[in-house]
Amino acid sequence: MVDKNRISVLIADDEATMRNLLASVLKSCGYSNFLHASDGQQSMEHLRTGDKSLRLAFLDIDMPGFSGLEVLEMARQTRPGCAYVMVSAHSAIDNVISAMNRGAAGFVVKPYTPQKIADVLAKFEREAG
Repeated sequence: MVDKNRISVLIADDEATMRNLLASVLKSCGYSNFLHASDGQQSMEHLRTGDKSLRLAFLDIDMPGFSGLEVLEMARQTRPGCAYVMVSAHSAIDNVISAMNRGAAGFVVKPYTPQKIADVLAKFEREAG
């Protein structure tokens, strides 16, 4: 069973509105510990230096610094125990396939619904539990 109060979630998106919206949805699903990143470099810093409670990351594909796909590729080496969910307004099949081939646990298309986030969380909780 996943203890949602003991897990930190990284929310990486260059748009503050999207970070805040996702945090709000995650709070409604019982999560309370968040790290925010506005670009790929901040994302990698959190993933390199964050404590072991960082077990779930939502990465926007289009960010300055490193793209979400680049962060995913690097982070899988430095923090393999974390589940990575890609987020993008561009649902091109190439993006989805590339993300899944690089080890993403899921892919969410913007604008997303609270139910879609809840579905991704349920999958994470089943696999991590």
